[in-house]
Amino acid sequence: MVYWYIMKLRNQLPALKDNIHIILHGSHAEKEKIKGQFFYLADTPEFMKELGLTGEYFNIRYGVITRHKGKDKDHDLSENNWIDLCDAISKPFAIAVYGNGFRLFTSVKMNDRFIIAGVDVKNVAMELEVNAISTAFGYDHGQINDIIYRAKNLTPEQAALLDGHSSLSLPPARDHDAEHEAQPTII
Repeated sequence: MVYWYIMKLRNQLPALKDNIHIILHGSHAEKEKIKGQFFYLADTPEFMKELGLTGEYFNIRYGVITRHKGKDKDHDLSENNWIDLCDAISKPFAIAVYGNGFRLFTSVKMNDRFIIAGVDVKNVAMELEVNAISTAFGYDHGQINDIIYRAKNLTPEQAALLDGHSSLSLPPARDHDAEHEAQPTII
């Protein structure tokens, strides 16, 4: 019964993929209609639920997206990047405990190269709320308590980030092929 209710809530959320164009490029009147809304990103994979990300799906608030826009011109996410993030969020190369939530480390292709994106998630029982996106950052040992998941086949850039080196000093992450898709490794 609870699962049915959660899925009903999820199905009532507009999908980010269907609304990102308006959020980024719409008129003021169009944006006003969706301002303050939550948007569905993706379902939570079972391996993440086993790690403690107990929500059934990921969502993101309108304000999180608009707050990120223009924040860093070298890493400003395009419409396609946001759409790719909807898929990438369920395929992180690492997950860490981060304050009272989690940080998911994933890759998004930008300008013919991959950048590392940190996705901060608050665990809200029925759903997982994405409350920050970082596209240029170093590993902050002070806020990240524990890496609880690490993919088996990390690129050198991903491994360096997790080992405490700044991602700003690294070359762009390489494209991974299907053979090297991240496989869950629970630490």
